[in-house]
Amino acid sequence: MTKLRIISRLWSHITDLRLLIRGQGKKTLAEIEDELDITEYYCRPYADADDVDDD
Repeated sequence: MTKLRIISRLWSHITDLRLLIRGQGKKTLAEIEDELDITEYYCRPYADADDVDDD
């Protein structure tokens, strides 16, 4: 999964959590946590990579 797609997923999780806090969410906390676990899995290949820009 690309870094951009991971960032998109993270923003989706943030939105889900904000809706949950406001009582407007359609997802449960457990569902959000499950999705966060999946996103964490996709982050693993980047965990030890140096993120140096080539300026």
